[in-house]
Amino acid sequence: METMIGYKGKRPAEIMATIGTSILMLCWIWFMLQANKSTLLELIMAFLVIGVAVTIMGILIYRLLTCRRVFVIEIKPEALQIKNIEIQAGKVKKIFIKGYFKPVIAVKPKANLLVPYKYCFCFSAKEDQGIKDLKEWADQHQIEVLHKRFTRWL
Repeated sequence: METMIGYKGKRPAEIMATIGTSILMLCWIWFMLQANKSTLLELIMAFLVIGVAVTIMGILIYRLLTCRRVFVIEIKPEALQIKNIEIQAGKVKKIFIKGYFKPVIAVKPKANLLVPYKYCFCFSAKEDQGIKDLKEWADQHQIEVLHKRFTRWL
């Protein structure tokens, strides 16, 4: 693989995770509004929980609304570029592929415990060819490719 190979990609929608997390956050907010807030500490904790819940829901809804934006994924000889983030082959620990019909690909860096959201993508078109080229690139750099679920950071 001497030259750069480019594909179109987009972020995974993860609709069910967004719905489930939003329901959980709404339950937290409802519980905090119903709880007896008799002391200042309880009142502060209620506001903190509500603030965190609203922030997480906002992030998830924003991602759901922007998941259709298409960007370029480039497989270069020594790096993988997802949108505007370039990941050197030496910094990649594993590549995960989750799903069969609309596979989600995640690149896990060596320095991270969880996969960053910006390192997750789906191919918009030519999925089979894109996964094949990605596996060839990973084989050249001795990077493990696993077909299993992965944990992603928010």
